[in-house]
Amino acid sequence: MCAGTAAFAQCGAVFQYSDFADPSALSLVGTAQISDNKLRLTEAGFEGAGAAWYKTTQAAVGSGFVTTFRFNINDGNADGFAFVLQADSDEALGGGGSDIGYGGIPRSVAIEFDTFIFSEEFPGMHISVQTRGADSNSPEDQFSLAHAIVPDWIAGNISLDVKIEYIPGVLFVYLEDEPVLFCPLDLDTLDDGNSLFDGGCTWVGFTGGAGGATANQDIESWNFNDWSTTECGSLAPAEFSVPFRPRTGDRVVFRCLVDGPGPRHYQWRKDDVNIPEGGRMLGAISEVMVIDPFIPADAGGYSFDTGNQCGGFAIGTLTVDAYCPGDLNEDGLVDDADFVEFVPSYNALVVPDASKLCDWNGDGLVDDTDFVFFVGYYNALLCEE
Repeated sequence: MCAGTAAFAQCGAVFQYSDFADPSALSLVGTAQISDNKLRLTEAGFEGAGAAWYKTTQAAVGSGFVTTFRFNINDGNADGFAFVLQADSDEALGGGGSDIGYGGIPRSVAIEFDTFIFSEEFPGMHISVQTRGADSNSPEDQFSLAHAIVPDWIAGNISLDVKIEYIPGVLFVYLEDEPVLFCPLDLDTLDDGNSLFDGGCTWVGFTGGAGGATANQDIESWNFNDWSTTECGSLAPAEFSVPFRPRTGDRVVFRCLVDGPGPRHYQWRKDDVNIPEGGRMLGAISEVMVIDPFIPADAGGYSFDTGNQCGGFAIGTLTVDAYCPGDLNEDGLVDDADFVEFVPSYNALVVPDASKLCDWNGDGLVDDTDFVFFVGYYNALLCEE
């Protein structure tokens, strides 16, 4: 069944910024400024907080949204920046430093990119979804709905692409086309069981903060689509790939990028059974799924389907094999030489220092369970071609 253009009487926002040469539709607050056609939230050498909101209209996020942007943090690592949804005003601004520009803004949800490590925070640079519902937001760990530790190079003067997609019930954050964070999220229940945003309408934008550490925190491009003006249309696969014979312990990526309107739903399946989100599986209900670590039991037939209100498509079963488990030295045999390699990991117990190649059930331990697995592989001796 095909519907016409969605109707949102109160709000709706679809826009694209390839650069910020024309910032007339933005409300720049605090330290935010335009520098070399980039949106600079904070500047190296200066502490404080900055924010930029799309002020032409509020976004309609009740049915979902997708946003992409490119950022670059250079000349320091400051405290971080955030993509923020908030129902306060188009001039909202939180505190500087570790508040990252959103701390103190009520009725807000912030997806923060925290680049300054405090002893009382998550142990490393991280991405986190922060909210206190209708109360003033806070960057404290206790108010995180989900987080992911990311490499320090996110603040290393390189331009990186981010995609954030919200489908009612779940929010995904992708970095350089790979999912890094899955967060159960329902905006309609964040205010003590009620909707956080009246009519699903909210201001969208960015905040940044700097304190004792400073940096240029630049947004180089930004696209946003809340599906409020989307015509009904078909979906088509733009890119599809699955791993080939991964080894035990590998981080493997399944990818099916989709062209066409939304909001959409996605589902990866193994042997015709829906893959549940969580644990070793990240992105089972998104375009890109990561299994980390891959174990022999993950071998099997994988399929994918997606849809919107107009229809969808499915990609049939493709077989993913596991490289011969137990063949730790990759000589095509599981023999005494492999047992010699297994023993140190068995003695070490915990991965690491135990090798993830020997953790055949993916529980982070190399223990008696894995020894039982190894015996079966050892008895088989010859790896199949």
